[in-house]
Amino acid sequence: MRAKVLPLGAMGIRAWPEQNFLFEILMSMQEGEKWIYNHFIQLRGTHYINRAWNKTDSSVTFYPYAIHYLAPNMFDLCPFIDKYVLPRSFVFGLFSKFHSFVISAIEEGFYISTFLDQFFRDDMHGNHGYHHPTFIYGYDDAAKCVYITDNFENGKYAKKQISYDQLDTAFSLITGQEWCYGVILYGAKEKAYDFVPGYVKEQLQDYLEPKRGICYMDRTLCPDPFHDGEDYLNEVLFGAQCYDLIDRSMQAILEYDDEYSAHDWRSLVQMCDHKYLMRKRYQYMVQHGYAAMDDTLHEELETLEKESLIAQNMYIKYTVTDDLETIRRLRERLQAMKQKDICATKTLISLVEA
Repeated sequence: MRAKVLPLGAMGIRAWPEQNFLFEILMSMQEGEKWIYNHFIQLRGTHYINRAWNKTDSSVTFYPYAIHYLAPNMFDLCPFIDKYVLPRSFVFGLFSKFHSFVISAIEEGFYISTFLDQFFRDDMHGNHGYHHPTFIYGYDDAAKCVYITDNFENGKYAKKQISYDQLDTAFSLITGQEWCYGVILYGAKEKAYDFVPGYVKEQLQDYLEPKRGICYMDRTLCPDPFHDGEDYLNEVLFGAQCYDLIDRSMQAILEYDDEYSAHDWRSLVQMCDHKYLMRKRYQYMVQHGYAAMDDTLHEELETLEKESLIAQNMYIKYTVTDDLETIRRLRERLQAMKQKDICATKTLISLVEA
């Protein structure tokens, strides 16, 4: 019986499964960690309301993002990844069962992502209808299962195994024909990469003063950075401005305003990921001579990371208790964090050896 599991490394981020999966692929490669530290400084926040569907969303991600259904994304831009998109009809035309395609792709060394119905999750209780991009990185013919990863139960990024039958059913329940509902293959390739400290410095400056110029990728995808029409509202913010977006979502809770997502703590988890990566990046740059060591800055970055985690847990506490006083205290904490973040970033800029 055949079996193959493609390598995934470990990187301590948690918010968005696409980003987590990309980092895990990169951390399994010799030069991948270096590339991570040379990017992922900028943040992008969005506030979106689809008035026709009565749908709201408010979120913060790294930028450029790795979001599955938006292109181009970081999988397209990453020099260590070759990305291929296949229509579902193409896959069905060649294989009677999706798991057969998965085995063939894994044997060729391709990681896979595609939308699956999530009925197999414990918290779905066998119910159909919730669809989400899921990542596949291995199979075991003897156990008749595949290895998958995503944000599963309780929104936590995790790995699990599902049977061939579950995989085939989950894939067949997706009916969308747009490109994003197709099957995406990722081929990992080793290559040399030179860390560029000057690029880090530019990104740090852009984090503090976003939109000094035009970001052509963002504006090509979203020509109007603020649209408020009868059909939808869409607002895009960058960098330290994302604290303001999160604060507005907290204010909306206090004002019983339903124009922001309720009980969604992913943006606060993203802030934890950002502070974690800022600390790790600084340690890497000091170790390799790209930045001067400053014990005070290191302590400030550690403090920001801890305070981000406290902020996340405060919001999770609110989702359980509905205690508005927790939200008031959280707003004060976020405002103080923003100022500390700005000061620490300015210090780091001064220490980069570019």
